[in-house]
Amino acid sequence: MKNIRYQNKVIPYTVSKSKIKNLYITVQDGEVAVSAPWYVTSSQIQEILEEKREWIYRKLSEYNNSPRAAKKYVENERFHILGKSYYLHIEYLNIMQEKLVVDNEQIIVKIPNKLKNMDNKEIIKKLIEKMYYKIAEQEFEIAMDKTRIMTKLAPEEYKIKKLKRAWGNCSSERKINLNIDLVMYSKKAIEYVVLHEVCHLKYLSHSKKFWQMVESYMPDYKEAEAELKNRKVSELN
Repeated sequence: MKNIRYQNKVIPYTVSKSKIKNLYITVQDGEVAVSAPWYVTSSQIQEILEEKREWIYRKLSEYNNSPRAAKKYVENERFHILGKSYYLHIEYLNIMQEKLVVDNEQIIVKIPNKLKNMDNKEIIKKLIEKMYYKIAEQEFEIAMDKTRIMTKLAPEEYKIKKLKRAWGNCSSERKINLNIDLVMYSKKAIEYVVLHEVCHLKYLSHSKKFWQMVESYMPDYKEAEAELKNRKVSELN
């Protein structure tokens, strides 16, 4: 793995080569990847990345400040629930079972004293993931019910999943998947993604009629898109 430097930061990147015409730089999930034509040399790639390092650094900063940035599950780390910030607080108490409570802008994780001197990252991670799933079940159903009433359309089924490259998707079999990470964003953003996928039940492609349908039910949908934009793949060529 090679790297570039910007503002005293070392930024690693990976390279893959294939029979393509142009060189692409993508920044996704805090990682930089280069796709290049087979004939481009390592020094040429390095030179191009040096030229684009300010853009790369900016995109990495956007990710690190977004709700979906990789977590360490440590005291005072910031998490997001329905578009609001909460800070993680860890308590060790004389209890038998670990638990999680959301209160006063904090996510309070309570852990038995007997585990105090252990690495409890996985325990905290599982508790927070369970919390997110519970919220997703409730909020996605509310948004889905609202959208069913508005559009008179409903999928054969919908599932909550961890999706890497999309907020949601809709298949030709009329099945919808929704990304659990949506619970980190506002209810408006959740409603937009649900509406977006339900509109695909009528128009599978992103045609003009599809966007007209989305806009007819949510005229300000672009505000929700803007909220979600930091999750999109950033790319240069």
